[in-house]
Parts: sequence; C-alpha cells; structure tokens
Amino acid sequence: MPLKIRMSNGVDVPFIGLGTGGKPTDEEELEEALRTALTLGYRHIDTAHSYGTEKVIGKVLQDFFNEGKITREQIFVTTKLACTAHRFEDVQHCLRSQLADLQLGYVDLYLVHSPCAMQAVPKSEGETKLEPLNIDICETWRGMEAVFNQGLTRSIGVSNFNVEQIQQVYSTAKVKPHNLQIEIHLHWPQKELITLCNALHITVTAYAPLGCPGKKKESHWPDVLPLDEPILQVLSEKYHRTPAQILLRHLTQRNIIVIPKSTNGKRLKENLESTDFFLADEDIEKLNHIPSKCRLYRWRERTSHPRYPFTDD
Repeated sequence: MPLKIRMSNGVDVPFIGLGTGGKPTDEEELEEALRTALTLGYRHIDTAHSYGTEKVIGKVLQDFFNEGKITREQIFVTTKLACTAHRFEDVQHCLRSQLADLQLGYVDLYLVHSPCAMQAVPKSEGETKLEPLNIDICETWRGMEAVFNQGLTRSIGVSNFNVEQIQQVYSTAKVKPHNLQIEIHLHWPQKELITLCNALHITVTAYAPLGCPGKKKESHWPDVLPLDEPILQVLSEKYHRTPAQILLRHLTQRNIIVIPKSTNGKRLKENLESTDFFLADEDIEKLNHIPSKCRLYRWRERTSHPRYPFTDD
C-alpha cells in the first residue's frame, strides 16, 4: 500500500500521486500512462478543469472499477476549480460538470486552482478571451464550503495562493483549508509557505517536484534544474537510487505530497518506489541548503490581475 499522510479532517492522501497537468497530453498516451500507473499501484490522481484530462481519467477509472481491479474507495482523486467559476453560485455547477466527466459521485480533494478569477469575453466571431475578474477569494471559499457540506468532495483546499491569501481564507473560513498545492522543488523550496501550513495544520502538495526536466529544451526554461545539482549524483550512489527518487524522497520525508507527471512506465515505477528508503538527517540538511534559484511557473499572463499571488520573485 502507498504511504499516506492524514489531513486535518481525517482523510488520508497517498504521498505519491500522478500529475496530469502541463501541456495538452495525447489522449491515447495519457490513457496508457494511467493504466500503467494504476496497475503499478498508484492510488492518487491529480487533475484540473483546465488540464482537459478529466474525461480520459474518468474512462480509465470506470474500466478499472468495472473490471474489479480497484474500488472507488481505494482511489484518491484531486481536481481543481475553473478560473471562470469563482462566484459562489458557479462553484457547485463547475464541480458537478467535472464529476460528470470523471464519472464519479465525489472527488477526494477539490482545490481553488488560483486566486485569480477570470471571465470569458468575446474576442471575435466564435472566439473568447479571458480577462481578470476581481472576485473576493472569501466568496469563492464559501462556494467551496458549500460543495464540501453537500458531500461532492471529501476535502477542500487552495492552489497557488501566497501567505497573505491563505491567511485571508483561513481567518474567515468555517471549514478550514485541508491542503495547499504549490510549486515546490529543490530550487524553489517555499519555506515560508510550508511553515505557515504546518502551523495551520494544512497539508502541502508539491507540483513540479523534479523541476519539470521535460521542458528544459524550451527557450524560457532555466538551463540548470534540480536534477542537475552535483550532490544528487553523490546521494544517488550512496543510496543506490536515481536522482529523481532522491528529490522526491527529500519532499515526502518532510510530509510533502508529490505529484510528478510522467508517461514513461519505467519512471512511473521509480517515482512510486521513492518512498521505500530513508534519507539520513544530514543529507536532508545538505539538500535543504541548496540555494534557491527561481520559480518555474509564473503565470505571466496574469501578472496584471489584482489578486496575482507571485510577488516574491
């Protein structure tokens, strides 16, 4: 059974999940990756309205349920609210639509994908564009509390929120956030946010935990990524594990959930097996002291939004 962490509401989350975000994924490739992952033992799938992967995930899960390979209760599904559904009355409508695509009666964790509400406005005939919409994040959170109370999701949380925004939600919430999903990796450790979440009993999920090495060829991506750090080769030899497994264990051993994305069967297996060993405290400290470099996902198209969260870089 995959190692799990318990959220403040008593719901357990597998430490290793399968991320399905990023660039649009070929549906056949995604379906094959999902089937491989579930067969290997993955029990945590992360998706979002904006990823366009929910229908494929729903199809594969239903196949596994119908074939008796797994039960609904054995799977943890995380998805995220659309940026155009931040009004109180829109949250439930959005989630019900997502549940229809996922072919599920509920999800295990529902996140506000970002504090930046958007609205679709006409651009040209038959086309729309997204423009900022200034909606109080506490109004959106009340919508999240409503779907939680209706049993449409077992847990609720936020993603890509900064310290001040989390504190704003937390201070007014009747149902406190159960999880925060943010970019965390060796070069962007997010120490302040993790400290705050630990104090507030909010679990933390790291997306891009390996620094997204598959995007290294893109012109805007940094030349040096976490996997390029020399210390990883040293630790890899010491523990007889891959550098990627060292990076993932560095996070999960500190009670941080990880959702690396891969469609490669060998890497999927390696990622899942990254909780089968322990890093010594002195090695954790060495990794903790790698200098921070830069955030990879800056959401540049939303820098003018009044609730743009990334003001720390």
